[in-house]
Amino acid sequence: MRYFRFTALLAFSVLPSAGVQASGDWHRDTVQGFEKYWTQTSDGARFIIWCNRSRKLAGTVVDIDINGRNAPSRKPIRVVVDHNMVVLPADDKGYVQTDCAACADRFRLLWNRLRTGIRLSVQFDDRRFAAFSLQGAADVLDANPCPADYEKR
Repeated sequence: MRYFRFTALLAFSVLPSAGVQASGDWHRDTVQGFEKYWTQTSDGARFIIWCNRSRKLAGTVVDIDINGRNAPSRKPIRVVVDHNMVVLPADDKGYVQTDCAACADRFRLLWNRLRTGIRLSVQFDDRRFAAFSLQGAADVLDANPCPADYEKR
C-alpha cells in the first residue's frame, strides 16, 4: 500500500512538467505540435496565442473568445495593453492571422507588450469586451516571440 501511494504521488508530481507551464494567470501547453499560450477570465473569456514555429500557413494565430464566440469576421479587434492600443484585423473566422508584413509587425509588438504589461483589454467591433490579467505573462511568453507566419516564408 505504501508503494502504491508513493508511485501515485510520483506520477502526479511529474505530470505538470509534461508540456504544461503556468505562472500567475498565464499558461503554456503543447497541443498537437502547437505551443498554446493562454489566459482566461473568471467568466470564461480566453486570449490564446497558437504557435507552431515551423508551420508556414496558420502556424501562428491569435484566438480571442469573449462570451463563447470569436471576434466578428473581417472586423477590427482593439487590443489595449496598459494604455497602448494595437488594432488587429480578424479573418473570416474571427482569428488574427500573422501572414502579412504589417500583421507580423503588429504581432511582434503585441507579444512584447504582453510580456511587459500589467493589464490586457480586448474589445470586438460588436462591443463585446474582456479584461485579462498579465500576471505571469512575462514568465510564460518567451523573450523571443513566436515567429509570425510571414517570417517563415
